Amino acid sequence: MLTLALLPIAAYPQANPTDLPTLHSVVQYVEAHSEDRGLQAIGQLDSIVNAASLSEIKQELPAIVGLTESSNDHQRENALIVLFAIGMRQKTRLPENRREMDMQGNEAIVPYISRLAPRLTDSWTPNRRITLILFNGLAAVRPVPPELLETGFTILQDPGSTRTITDTTEPSLTRNEPAIGPQMLWVLLRAGATYHRDPVTNITEGEDSPEVQEAIIAFLRRSDQTPSSVAESIRALTLAQAQNPNVNGALLRFLDSSNPEMQRVVLTSIRGLTLTPEDYASARARVTHTAKDTAMPPDIQKLASDVLSCWPNDRHHACPSTEP
Repeated sequence: MLTLALLPIAAYPQANPTDLPTLHSVVQYVEAHSEDRGLQAIGQLDSIVNAASLSEIKQELPAIVGLTESSNDHQRENALIVLFAIGMRQKTRLPENRREMDMQGNEAIVPYISRLAPRLTDSWTPNRRITLILFNGLAAVRPVPPELLETGFTILQDPGSTRTITDTTEPSLTRNEPAIGPQMLWVLLRAGATYHRDPVTNITEGEDSPEVQEAIIAFLRRSDQTPSSVAESIRALTLAQAQNPNVNGALLRFLDSSNPEMQRVVLTSIRGLTLTPEDYASARARVTHTAKDTAMPPDIQKLASDVLSCWPNDRHHACPSTEP
């Protein structure tokens, strides 16, 4: 649920003060108040969107998407928040104790994916974050929108997609956030996946389409990969419901990296990856060599030894953390 109850809802034009503002009045407000950040005047945005009919939403979408292209950072942010609320719209007529997302909201946004894609690399940090969350919701749409996959592939091929991004929220602070490439993996891994229930473990597993796997492998094999990009990529890969052993195998080259930080990153997380039997055997041999190699930094040797102490190649099997 989106909760933004900071200023009175009476700030909105409405015929009857006891009624919720209409979605149209919300759009008018965003259009007229370009300096208000984070739609702080809206206390019940989720309720407003849930009350709107699908035809009302479709009618307002062109204006909302147009506002995401504004030259004003805050106006783009507010418009994206409205889109996020539409994507999180709940099904109606369900029991009070049951909430379920109505995918019709996300489906209505799909035709605008190509116009929203530039917000993934927006100069204003909150806009990048909201757009990523919005696109992650769109990744649940089936059939998968081709425009969504194409946007993800374009991001992974972008020359700057392995580099951290400056956080522009607080100009007085020098902070970076993860590169856009690894962050886009969260979207692609969900968008390209098909799922099945394992008859042995009764756990729902998944695997991504060949084109998604190929795009991620190509990204991981880029010569300009950095430790922070690889770390964030591994985080996405290990936490994704879909597991792609061939994709995970592309990370093993970093076990032999000349950059100790890259080795640390992979050794810290490798047990959360499902590998093919061949890759697992190869990786285990390399980690064993690292654990015994006295030329290695002591902390890397210890990480390798810790991995070998519990590494069943089963991400559902809990092992002690190898965090240094």
